[in-house]
Amino acid sequence: MLIRQTSTYMVAHGTSAVLGFLSVILFTRLLTPAEYGVYVVALSVAGIVSALLFTWVRLSVLRFESEGERSDIRLTALAAYAVSVLTLPLALAVTVWLLAVPLDKAMAAILLAAALGLFELGQEILRARLDSTSYMRATVIRAFSAIGISYLLVQMGWGGYGLVAGVAGAYVIAAVAFSGAIWKGPRKPFDRATFRTMLGFGVPMAMSGGVFAFQAALDRLLVAYLLGDAAAGVYGAAADLVRQIILFPALSVASAVVPLAIRSLAEEGVEAADQHLTRSGELLLAVVMPAVVGLAIVAPHFAALILGPEFRDTAAVLIPILVFAWLFQTISQQFVQVSFHLAKKPSLMVAHGVAILVVNVIAMAVLVRPFGLQGAAWSLVIAEASGVVAGYILSQRAHPLPFSWRPIARVVLAVAAMAVPTALLEWSLPGDGIVQLATTVCVGVAVYAAAAFALDLAGTRTALMQRLRPGADRTPV
Repeated sequence: MLIRQTSTYMVAHGTSAVLGFLSVILFTRLLTPAEYGVYVVALSVAGIVSALLFTWVRLSVLRFESEGERSDIRLTALAAYAVSVLTLPLALAVTVWLLAVPLDKAMAAILLAAALGLFELGQEILRARLDSTSYMRATVIRAFSAIGISYLLVQMGWGGYGLVAGVAGAYVIAAVAFSGAIWKGPRKPFDRATFRTMLGFGVPMAMSGGVFAFQAALDRLLVAYLLGDAAAGVYGAAADLVRQIILFPALSVASAVVPLAIRSLAEEGVEAADQHLTRSGELLLAVVMPAVVGLAIVAPHFAALILGPEFRDTAAVLIPILVFAWLFQTISQQFVQVSFHLAKKPSLMVAHGVAILVVNVIAMAVLVRPFGLQGAAWSLVIAEASGVVAGYILSQRAHPLPFSWRPIARVVLAVAAMAVPTALLEWSLPGDGIVQLATTVCVGVAVYAAAAFALDLAGTRTALMQRLRPGADRTPV
């Protein structure tokens, strides 16, 4: 089931990533760095607000709805979302006063946060109920709508605010379009006891979500504050490009990891959950690490083809740094934090987020002024790497994560086999056009696929051979 679910999520997030590429290509050409910076700041603030107000709802849904058909908290979760919406005016005031965000940008961010919260609530319900097909379709609809609406609004002269409004509108459209699959009956009515349980579990999660969202936005907000909207726009474009590439394979695996781990623990016990986590961890590294290393190698060539002229040179320098920040963040948030979910100890997630945030603040204070945008990128790498170590230590007080060097060594070996020919081609092929880049990428993918098959990463070769064997059991893996 893990491979089947992961494949479906990969289609969803792959389509979203492709359209995300198109969005970056398009809007870094239609908008100036300062206009793109408006979108970067609004998106960063929206992430913080959404995490503080809505994370407790969606994570409660993921944790309790994943236990099986006997659990249905959808209407209770919808009521919890409505309660959070009522606090948005207060969030607007705090955003303007505490974060010193101009009122127009703050209002755009608040509306985006509400739309994001509604969409993610529906997605978590589909994910918890293992309806990966509807999840995929909603993700694809959202991605197409975002780029289409945003383009129209930017062409109408809305600038960076058009991009913000387009993204927000797409979240609402997708949430409404799939409301039938999300809220279909039978449904259990609102339950006060469940609501109190959600609060007890979810409020620490909201604190944790707020900490992690602030941590994720800190570099962009600080760059905007210290260096201006234009610098934030360039930095944000590079970060967006990296996020689209790394998040696509990461979420494809992670979307199946948590609900299946919870169900394994609830139905089969600790040993089954640990076996699932071991395989999931290897699969997560196997799909993320080659993307990280490959993008670091081709970054200058890639940035020159993808980004607008005013963004390219700086992004070529930042991307090879930022990819490793996203690698560590993926391991930390998509694997290590599963421990806290399984043990129902959200307070440890708060401690984890605070540890990362403290390291990031210190690193930013030391590195941003003397080293500018590169200092901000290196600060993020240092913080996220520290987060992996801190999270693993904290997991020993929750559900201790299984650890084995052999899966890690196999992934590293396969990535090294891919990196050598990829780097040689990148440095030796004449020209910097799309044909040269495509050749380099295709060779890297082919070499890595062969190495992954030979090393049987995450049991993919074994699963494939079982399915191809005549008379084999066709039960989904």
